[in-house]
Parts: sequence; C-alpha cells; structure tokens
Amino acid sequence: MSKNSYLAALTLLMASAVALSACNQEETTQEDSSQQEEETVENEESNGNEEEIVTDDSDEELDESDEEEMEEEIEEEEETVSIFGNQEGVAYISTDRLTVRADSSEESESLGSLVKGNEIRVLDEVETDEATWLQVGHHNPNVNEGWVSSEFTTADLNEVHALDTQFDDEEMNEFFTSPTLFEDNTIVAYYGHPNSEIMGIVGRHSVEDLIPLLKETTATYDDADESKGAVPAIYLVYGTVQPGGEVHKMNYDLVMSYIEAAYNNGVLVYIDHQMGRNHPTYSLNEIQSFLRYPNVHLALDPEWRTERPMQEVGHITGSEINDVQETMQDYIVSNDIQGTKQFVFHQFVEKMIVNVEEVSSEFDPVLLVHNTSGWGSPEGKRATHDRVAEATNIPYKGFKLWYYYSDRPGVHYDNPLMTPEEVLDLDPQPGLVIYQ
Repeated sequence: MSKNSYLAALTLLMASAVALSACNQEETTQEDSSQQEEETVENEESNGNEEEIVTDDSDEELDESDEEEMEEEIEEEEETVSIFGNQEGVAYISTDRLTVRADSSEESESLGSLVKGNEIRVLDEVETDEATWLQVGHHNPNVNEGWVSSEFTTADLNEVHALDTQFDDEEMNEFFTSPTLFEDNTIVAYYGHPNSEIMGIVGRHSVEDLIPLLKETTATYDDADESKGAVPAIYLVYGTVQPGGEVHKMNYDLVMSYIEAAYNNGVLVYIDHQMGRNHPTYSLNEIQSFLRYPNVHLALDPEWRTERPMQEVGHITGSEINDVQETMQDYIVSNDIQGTKQFVFHQFVEKMIVNVEEVSSEFDPVLLVHNTSGWGSPEGKRATHDRVAEATNIPYKGFKLWYYYSDRPGVHYDNPLMTPEEVLDLDPQPGLVIYQ
C-alpha cells in the first residue's frame, strides 16, 4: 500500500472518530429550570456542515513497523469511540430545560425544547466564537432534528445526576431483572405523583415514610399466598396530561431520587407516561433511558392518550402496542441492558385498546402486562377484569385498587376495598397489584 493511500484511509478513519466523538456532548441552551412541560417541536430541519478530508500526496512507502504502529493507533481511536455511552452517538441533556434551535446560533428560531435526561444522537458539530453547537436527533417522531449548545450535554448518563448509589449489587440486579420475577412473585405497587395527594398514595407520604407502608402492604400478599413471593414497587406518574392534551413531566432529579431510594430498599419502580396528544413511541422514548437502572420498568396509560382529557377516554391500538414493544426491545438489546423489562398498559373500557387481538407478547426481553384499571365495587371490578382476561394473547395481567382518600367530589375510590385474598382469587391471577 502506498503512503498516500494509507494516509488517506487513516485520515478517513480519524475523521469518523472525530465526528462520532461529538456524540459525547449535547444539546441546548438553558432556560427556566422550574418549567417542566416540554414544548412541541415545529416541522423544520437543519443540516450541518461536512468536514473536508485532507490527505498527504507523497508516494513514499511506509515500512512494516510504521504500518503496524499506525494500525495500533487506529485501533486505539476506535476503542475510544466505542465508549461513548452504551451506544455510539448517544448523549443526554444535563440541565433542566434546553432550547432546540433551527441553526447553530442563539439568534436562530426556537424549535422547542428538551428536558433533563432526554436521550439524543449527535449528527454534526460546528464551532463558533461563542460556543460549540451540535446538530442532534431526538425522540420527536415528526420533527426530530435541531441545533443545541454542547455545554449542557453529556455522554455519560451517570453525570446527569449526583447519586450515591452505584446500582452495582449483582445479586439484587439479577433478582430485579429475572425473567421469572413476574411469575414467581406478586408485585405490589403504590401509585401516584410525589407532588399530588389526589393522584395517589405516593403523593400523600414522603418517600422515607412511603416505603415502610408499602412493605407492610406487600407482606399481606406474601402471607396470603405461600406459593409465591411478594415484591414491593413504586409506580410513578411521570407525564401528567393537562386540559389541552399537553403533558407536564416530573422533574428528572425527583424521579431519580425515587429510583435510588427504591433500589437501596429492594423496591421496583414503574415509570408511567400518560401520553396526551403524543404518539406512544414518542412518549416511550422520553422515558426509556430509565431502563438502564436495574429496578425500573415502564408503562403507558391509554386513558390519557387524547387532546380532550376528562372529556373523553383515550385509546391505543394493538399495532401501536407492538411498536412500543419493538422500540423498547431494540433499546434494551442495543444498550446491552440486563434481563427482562416489563411494559405495562391499562384498560377499563373496551375502546381504550383498539384491535387488541393484534397485540403480540413475543418481544422478549419485554414482558407485556395488561392491567385492569377502574374503581368501584368489587363486583364491578371483577367484571372489568373478566373482560380484560378475554385478551388471552396477553397472558400477564395486573389489577388496580383505589384507596379511600376523600369525600371531595370527583375523587374516586373502591367501596369496599378488596382484600389481598380476594385479589389473588381473580382468574387470571394478577402478577401486578397497584394501589392508587
């Protein structure tokens, strides 16, 4: 090989490495950190500038030792590229809220924003006098490109938050992600949003007080069925739909504080997104980076997949449920995430799931859980569960209970609350029991 052609090849590889290394940094201009709702991105895209590759025109031959040395340098450079996150080109937003621009300038049009913890892909990099700008792709399925300042981005998800927990207890991680966890145990979850008393029990107690109460309830299921174990879980409503179908998102650090406290106490966490006007895979992509934590599973709530919440019940289709599972499966595999991860969706009336017969449960390592929701008398709840059970193509089921909380109009609750023995007597027996 001539020196000219060898250096051309080397330079091309080095240029690729530089382009990929931009993925280590990421987006955005910092705005008001107290604002949690993510804006919708308009339908515009920007293209980055391509770098020119320069080669040496000399015809001199490289001797064998020089070739070996350069090959080693190339291998080292490739190894450096491969450590950027668990997936090449992936980075994360590291500040509460970041503006996405139409071009690499603070003066360019705002296309919307991303929030802390959102995962992004770096497509191009531009240096200006003021900042380094990254052209990024993100989770919006319609308009998924824009420009952000690299100052508030990182390639390491662990740098997004400051936690003491390392999430590296091998025995605990093996248990949390076991493919038979759902079959061998009844998972007992407390539901809600930390900042809302009305939405569920999670908002009526601090996490320090919540976990002991949760474990007491979990123990009642352990006592009621000696053939199974019982595992506690916290079920967090990450995205809360507003009157116009917009969605307010939980503060990222607040979510992580619950994940960390739960992990340290042997507790699972479910991250639930209400979707609103957004497509299901869009909503899943907003929360799937949490799958990197061993105790975390995901959920979507079709009731709130609508632009008219509290005026109509939303829906999701069987094919969309499959799309969500496939997206989740691809993410788990491409990021080498350990074990089985659950995806939960809710139903209490037929129209919430359109063409349920199209749903597949064959997206291993995703375990699909079909959860019976709704409040009222035990007879009504059993009837709802019987209808949900007709979808035999989804063998794993869950069941939600509503604690009595208030006489205030519009606050729902079960009357009377079913006992653990009554819940476990349902057919099919639920593997996930949620208390709201």
